[in-house]
Parts: sequence; structure tokens; C-alpha cells
Amino acid sequence: MDEQMITNAMKAYGNIVLRVATSVVGNVTDAEDVFVDVFFALWKAGNKFESEEHKKAWLIRVAINKAKNVIKQAYNRYKALLSENHPASEKKPDIDLRKALNILKPIDRAMLYLHYYEGYTYCEIGKILNMRENTVRSSALRAREKMKKFLSNL
Repeated sequence: MDEQMITNAMKAYGNIVLRVATSVVGNVTDAEDVFVDVFFALWKAGNKFESEEHKKAWLIRVAINKAKNVIKQAYNRYKALLSENHPASEKKPDIDLRKALNILKPIDRAMLYLHYYEGYTYCEIGKILNMRENTVRSSALRAREKMKKFLSNL
């Protein structure tokens, strides 16, 4: 894939890649790193796509996977720093939608983001994520319930 094709893909799909990555990792700095990784992966993949819609779905899937990897790396890094000498915080969390979203698994955050912010149907999300539509629906329902319970307990 040549430089112009990558540039065109970044113009066409860069915003959604960055927004999906941000919704999964929770901050713009890490999302920007994911953005670069996604378009590097596109460059390596070449022009193997059946259509523009296939390319868009592939970019979203890669963004979600790379964002999940960032979270795993951060978790493992900070897990090594924790010890029994660090007392738990007594501070109550602020009531914040971002905090409620952060209790969800990255894939659930991505599903909700794609549905509510990008306007994808559950069927379309299922195709992007290689999941059955009913699985997406039930996962989204459980994620909303989990957020509702978290917010009501604050």
C-alpha cells in the first residue's frame, strides 16, 4: 500500500479509529499510540480489502484489539508495582460516566461506543467484532446494567 492510500485512509477513517481507541483505553495519549499502530498495520496489510466498508470494519477491529493490548500492558506494569504496603484509598469515586464506563471490559466499552456514538446497529457491530448479533445485544444489555448498578451505588 503506498503512502497516498494510507493518507487517504487516515483522512477517511482516522477520526473513528481515534474515537474507538479513546473509548477503550480511556485517554487520548494512549489512543494516539493505538492510532499510529493501526495505520502501520494497514500499511503492512496492503490492499487486501474487498471494499471500503470491509477496510473500515478491519480498522475498527484492529483499533479495538490494539487498545485492549495497551490496557493489558498497563495492567501488568502497574500490577507489578502494587504491594501490601499500599493501603486502599478511602476517597469515594466521583460520579462520572467515564468511571462507570471504565468498570466495563474493553470490548463492552467498544460495543457501547460503536452503538451509541457511531450509530452502528447490533448486527453491524457483530460483523465488525465477529460475534453473533444476539451476543452483542446481550453483552450490551449486561454492560448497561452493570453501569446502572455502579452509578446507583455511588
